Amino acid sequence: MTSQIGVASTTATPTDHTATELSLSPSLLPSEVRRGLMISIWEGAIANVHISITGALGGSVFLSGFALLLGANNFQIGLLGALPFIGQLFQFLSAYLEARFANRRTIVLYSALAGRLVWAFLLCLPFTGWPPAWQLTIFFIALGFSYGLNGMAGNAWMSWMSDLVPPNRRGSYFGVRNTVAGISAMVSVYAAGLALDHFRTRGAEAQGYAVIFGVAVLAAFGAALLIARQPEPPITPRPWNGVGAFLVEPLRDAAFGRFTALATAWALVTGIAAPFFNAYGLTALRLDFSLLALTGVVTNAVALFFSPLVGWLMDRYGYRLVVTVCVIGTVPLPLGWILSTPDNIVPLWLTSIFSGVFWPGVNQGLSNLLMERAPAEQRGAAMAIFSLLTGLGTLIASLAGGAVGQAMTGVTVALGPLVVSGLATLFVLTMMGRIVMAGAFWRMLAR
Repeated sequence: MTSQIGVASTTATPTDHTATELSLSPSLLPSEVRRGLMISIWEGAIANVHISITGALGGSVFLSGFALLLGANNFQIGLLGALPFIGQLFQFLSAYLEARFANRRTIVLYSALAGRLVWAFLLCLPFTGWPPAWQLTIFFIALGFSYGLNGMAGNAWMSWMSDLVPPNRRGSYFGVRNTVAGISAMVSVYAAGLALDHFRTRGAEAQGYAVIFGVAVLAAFGAALLIARQPEPPITPRPWNGVGAFLVEPLRDAAFGRFTALATAWALVTGIAAPFFNAYGLTALRLDFSLLALTGVVTNAVALFFSPLVGWLMDRYGYRLVVTVCVIGTVPLPLGWILSTPDNIVPLWLTSIFSGVFWPGVNQGLSNLLMERAPAEQRGAAMAIFSLLTGLGTLIASLAGGAVGQAMTGVTVALGPLVVSGLATLFVLTMMGRIVMAGAFWRMLAR
């Protein structure tokens, strides 16, 4: 392990070091770096209990089920996929605070904890006795606040980890971290599914949600304790040159601009269907929570092996080949949902298995590419802009998907030998988009 994480002496000249290095203070000691990397692995495992149950990043079967319990329709389920856009907007506040005060740990600690503790309020909603319309309205508003605070934490955390993890080890390190987090997700999701089914069979579904979301809140406190102990590579505050320079300057970097456009297109393609898979499983396929959760456990179990492997492959062969192959691998995955029936979900099990093979390469690759291509001297602002544009893509796609899904309710369409109806129409659309995106990834990542 190198003793420097993108940090150099303040006496260096431009001919000796990059702009990033000139903006940073002396690096952490090697022992501090090792301690920080180990703490982050355990913090990820505990935080993932909260994330996997509440769907704080990308939704979950329990988030969709809770919305359905409160009376959400297809369009409102689509709105669940659009709400994370609020988090992208709040990332600009995080980037501003980072630039002015140069303390990412404080931003991550307090915004993540506050955003996760919103669930202590949300779990009480079914017991308030308020009209269903009020409960849904308050649910979406409070969830929006949670996403906003988590967005602030995520921006500062990405910047923090970009400096903490040695660039030549990002693939392998995040492969290991994601593996440990995957184990945590497997255990917590399946246990939560079993618990929720136990309460549902007794006619106490609301109490079941209160229990599993309460566990998620406790995990939030555990993650906060570890964040408070994790070393942060020091940075120096940057002068404020106005909103225009803050927002536009990072996009002038050609490599970052192209990558941001590519990732935004990918968000559009995947976002049109992403919020609806779990809702489809609960309604069209009539799956129990524990069974639907088990499909996610299978995905995570397979990913335990493939996350470190794709990390190693990225470090050895580069991102272009690995990410493009994995994008191609995601193309047929929605077919597993379409071809499954309430009496036969073998295709869905195949989708769960191959999701664990290919999605780690896509998600891990995009995260590592962002760390690599974000202009280092403006990393916080660059990541906020990236999240804003990709989040806008997800917002547009989710709202469009919700409208299409609502319009297609009760409608059947024949696509050659394939017959689809309702939400399954969205799954066909995302498959078509992924085919196009595979070529885009291959071309764009070559530059």
